[in-house]
Amino acid sequence: MQIRVQTYKGKDGRIRQGKTVSLLRYAYDPEKRRSKQVVIGTLDRWATELPPELDSLLTDAEHHEFKEWIAERDQQRQELAQRHHLLHAAEHMGWAAKALLAGADPVRPERIWEALDVLAKALEKAGYPRPSRGRGRPSKDETPTPDDLVVSLYDDPMLAAEIEDAQERVAALPNFIPLPPAARKGKGSDGP
Repeated sequence: MQIRVQTYKGKDGRIRQGKTVSLLRYAYDPEKRRSKQVVIGTLDRWATELPPELDSLLTDAEHHEFKEWIAERDQQRQELAQRHHLLHAAEHMGWAAKALLAGADPVRPERIWEALDVLAKALEKAGYPRPSRGRGRPSKDETPTPDDLVVSLYDDPMLAAEIEDAQERVAALPNFIPLPPAARKGKGSDGP
């Protein structure tokens, strides 16, 4: 069995993954002497179980393949979420610090302190110990501010490169805006 995620072309021209998956089976056609793909059915891409009508159509081996596919899909989704949270952890902490400095009251401040301790222990356990500080009090220039932690879209190299790439693609597009009537030659102009 083959599990294929439906795709479509987005407005930007890129191929995107859709919300459904097709379950395909190869069936041998004796008249044509070759195999052909047969669609067993379609279901929601994020479904955790097969609908009863599809469940009855699959063999035991195909059930096993579907469960393996679900496990791999969920693993990839979890890894993507983990990378996203680590990428933006400092930025979210910067926003929280800005909110506190602006006078916002946290609902459960003890929970934030616990979260900071948990994060510090997880960093050390993962092999990223706290950097050693120089002797004496740090100067104001060495101490980061909440604004230093909040990343601007244009300061992030990955996002800046993506924005630049999008601007180049937009600049390469032809100008689809029609000329105003006065600028068209011979049409509607009162000039010579």
